[in-house]
Amino acid sequence: MQTPAKAFIVTLVASVTFALGAAPASAAPAPVDFAAAAAEVVQPPAQTLRTQQEDVSANTLDSMLKMSDVANAPHGFDVEKTIAAAESEVGTSRPTGWSAPGECIMSAQRWILAGGGKWVGSGDPVANYAGATRLALSDAQPGDIIQYENIASPTSWVTGVHTVLVTGVDKDGTLTIIQSNSPGGSGLVTKKENWTPEPPAGFQAVVWRF
Repeated sequence: MQTPAKAFIVTLVASVTFALGAAPASAAPAPVDFAAAAAEVVQPPAQTLRTQQEDVSANTLDSMLKMSDVANAPHGFDVEKTIAAAESEVGTSRPTGWSAPGECIMSAQRWILAGGGKWVGSGDPVANYAGATRLALSDAQPGDIIQYENIASPTSWVTGVHTVLVTGVDKDGTLTIIQSNSPGGSGLVTKKENWTPEPPAGFQAVVWRF
């Protein structure tokens, strides 16, 4: 009687051992280290808005902010063609937004380029005028650009920045200008006569000549 009982026990133990070893699917899965797995995931780089040209350096900025005393410096393009291009757009409107054609500075650049001007700068309200001559308001002539510039932070695109093209100078010192996106967001091109710059508080009107 002892031999069959012993054989039965051995057989039972072997069966249980084989079942546990041969059926791992029923066993609890190995724990996963999610922290380690996440560390292996390569995160995409954050997207940043970059302009065609980096902001001007401190030294270049100081140089560009210096007022030129060459009031009679000639324009490097056909002023009449530029003014004609601007005149042809008066009363029309275009989309607005970053670098959109209805923005004031983009429109002014388009008109200067139509006259053969080399407006090649980009970036901030100062870097845009690389290659141009900075003049006092009293020196403004047809074909010049007037830029409303923030005094404390001239390289910032802040509310109040505006760009217009001078198309005429009156004997009383007032100007005729063509501008775009006034009122803001309209993308509308308008012509103003007997115009005097009225920059917002904290801004100044600067003349740029290409």
